[in-house]
Amino acid sequence: MSFLLKQKTIDITKDVVGKFNENGNFQLFYDDECVGEFVQETNEFKLKSGYEEQQGRILKTVTVTEHPDAKYVDCDTEGGWC
Repeated sequence: MSFLLKQKTIDITKDVVGKFNENGNFQLFYDDECVGEFVQETNEFKLKSGYEEQQGRILKTVTVTEHPDAKYVDCDTEGGWC
């Protein structure tokens, strides 16, 4: 079976949590990993590679596998059908 690797962008906004650190910076976390921060002075997001902000949404780029020719085949050899 062949498969393809493909880049996909997913919206993770609802799963991002913001926390102020001891320096007063507003850090952004996704799955307990710091993915960037919101800079209040410039009103901009600074995000790690693989993350981006578009229209107030936080997006993550992930690699997914696709099986373009995947087919499900299940044979019942005792029943005589396939």
